[in-house]
Amino acid sequence: MAEYEFKHLRVFYAHPTGESPGEIPKSVKALKTLIETKLKEKFESLAAAPVIVVTPGRADHASFFKGDWEKWQEDVVRRRHALTGEPRYSVFVVPGESCGRATAGILQFAMTKGRKVLRWDRKENKLRPVKKVVAFDSEDWISGFMVT
Repeated sequence: MAEYEFKHLRVFYAHPTGESPGEIPKSVKALKTLIETKLKEKFESLAAAPVIVVTPGRADHASFFKGDWEKWQEDVVRRRHALTGEPRYSVFVVPGESCGRATAGILQFAMTKGRKVLRWDRKENKLRPVKKVVAFDSEDWISGFMVT
């Protein structure tokens, strides 16, 4: 990863809406640890690696949602860091193979903007690239979209 020249790796954790408030911090910690482990393989020392900041979707929603789901979905992807001007999130991670409508919108928009979108396979504790997000029941706002 020597080609990366960033100090922070900001990750949007696109967790399911049903993930409990008590489980989200545990998932954030596990995801951060997984990413740090991957970065250790790429950098000579972890001190040379970027600082990883994982933000759960619920926290972003609480801070930035203004009543319009579509605007919020696009804002998650378009938002810039106030100090650096860089995209607020450089990586988007969804756990599992299905997601809800809002998450699908975020992931699809991120992919159109050339951002890295990954699926977290929790059983194998691996991150896999997402190639597409497909609706199999667009009326199912909780899990009607397949992530492949």
